[in-house]
Amino acid sequence: MPVPVPVPVPEGSTVRTLLLTALLGLLATNACRCIADPLERPRPGLHVTPDEATLSGVPVAQDTRIAFLVRNDRTLTLHELAAELAEGSDPAFRLEEGFPDEVLPGQLVEVVVLVRPVVVSQITASLIVTAQEDAAPRSRVEVPITVSSIDAGMPDICEVPESIEFDRIGQGTVARVPIPVKNCGIRDLILDEVVFEPAVAGDESIRVNPSGPVGFAVGPSEQVSLDLVFAPDDLERHCGELVIRSNDPDEPEVRMPACGQAVECPLACAELVDGADGIEPFDTVRIDGRCSLPGTPDTVIEAYEWTQSIRPPGSTAVLSSTSADRVELPTDVPGEYCARLHVYDNTGVRSCEAAEVCFDVVPTEDLHIQLVWDHPDADLDLHVTRDDGAPFNHDTDCYFSNREPLGAPWSDDPEQNPRLDVDDDGGYGPENTNVVHPAQNARFTVYTHYWRAQTDGDPRTTATLRVFVYGQQVIELARTFESDEQLWEALDIDWPAIQGAPATITQVGQVTPFPRPF
Repeated sequence: MPVPVPVPVPEGSTVRTLLLTALLGLLATNACRCIADPLERPRPGLHVTPDEATLSGVPVAQDTRIAFLVRNDRTLTLHELAAELAEGSDPAFRLEEGFPDEVLPGQLVEVVVLVRPVVVSQITASLIVTAQEDAAPRSRVEVPITVSSIDAGMPDICEVPESIEFDRIGQGTVARVPIPVKNCGIRDLILDEVVFEPAVAGDESIRVNPSGPVGFAVGPSEQVSLDLVFAPDDLERHCGELVIRSNDPDEPEVRMPACGQAVECPLACAELVDGADGIEPFDTVRIDGRCSLPGTPDTVIEAYEWTQSIRPPGSTAVLSSTSADRVELPTDVPGEYCARLHVYDNTGVRSCEAAEVCFDVVPTEDLHIQLVWDHPDADLDLHVTRDDGAPFNHDTDCYFSNREPLGAPWSDDPEQNPRLDVDDDGGYGPENTNVVHPAQNARFTVYTHYWRAQTDGDPRTTATLRVFVYGQQVIELARTFESDEQLWEALDIDWPAIQGAPATITQVGQVTPFPRPF
């Protein structure tokens, strides 16, 4: 038997290998016997090197790797390869998974034993390697292993909670509790396993998220946080233990009891104070959340959480508050608006489901023209001229300086004339022009003028025009301006002679330089 070759262990090292020993053993034994005795029946070969292993200076509480080489020196493939630690081996030894179950002719495979001493001592184990019964020179090889450990510093798991109690949450909701795990030692703390063991088998209401890290290292004085999740679907009390297994020699397993119980959720409720009918652009809609109810008799609604879930394209409308029991939503453009409400009771339990109210804003005028844009500082203006008239002319143009034209040469009936509702000179819009009842065969031309960029930065902006006839959108157009003082002649609208008949929309799409006239 060859003399075992000890492997020196550098101070502070955590990974050791006997590959050098194995290779020296291979050189010391017979060369490859690919040509056996011609009278012998062909058999695969089984050789394990080194044939014993002795290590010293192995640090306590750290994994040390001991590698053995399995060699097949014959011409047949070696099958049924297996490895195990003999009965009576110290529990500090374990096999690394992943070695193959066969060895091709002339091939070497590695079998690795890991050792993690718990205390300073000398410990032993035996590696048993087996293969098919006719392997040569034998089908079973036993390799003794001796390890002498030293104290090179220890990890120390610390500052973990003694127990965990989830706060009250609503049934069907989710709560998370961060669990700190700190290493107060001077060597890496290895988290071998983190699992939650429920008191009732199969109960998945409490779990570790993500499922426990395996082999995760926490450096000296470092801390990690584990996420314990409680997601109850009933009102029962759920308990179990969070289990952390590590290389801390004093506390290889830490158990923390954890419990949680759900309650009935508060019921969120939201109502339109004035109903959903007849809402026009620039109407202010009132929404009341005081119809919400607590989930249990011993609680009251304490807080409100509003969000605006839907608003039409081009709208800049926002809720008057996100936390009041009653809010207002000033509308600006036609389309659908929705507001959503969650409530909290005085113990912090949130409603399981949000209450949502939706309403449509519909212009009541027969003709509604809307302009919006996407630059926060730019000043764009909507112009609607009559009878092919020129813009910036009070006789023919409804615009910011002539918002409600009336009298000659305009119609004496104000419902037949366009009316600009607001001049937005600070970005986004909207600017809306309405005609309640256009005159028969009336003709309007729609322009957008980029009045002023009002910025030293990029003046580029995209304007969007939408036209509604009898409350329904009939066209949407967009145009990008690279600079200000540009005029976009967008489209012509020819009103029908018969009330209720469709209007004729003709796109023009002409952009020309147009300096500010004043």
